[in-house]
Amino acid sequence: MSKYVSVFLLTLMLSLIFFFIFGSFFMGGGDPAEEMLLTIGTIIIILLSFLISQINYLIDLIKKKR
Repeated sequence: MSKYVSVFLLTLMLSLIFFFIFGSFFMGGGDPAEEMLLTIGTIIIILLSFLISQINYLIDLIKKKR
């Protein structure tokens, strides 16, 4: 169980780091709401890519056990 908690916390910390990195990247003096949407959208895309790769790993792991 601790393995899954550590992966969750690592993903949470990584998303916060992404938020600050991409937030500073998208800051251009425009509309703050647009910058926030771009930042959160980018983070969601990255985290969903991580989730898809983990699901593919689990599918391969289950196939190997059979």
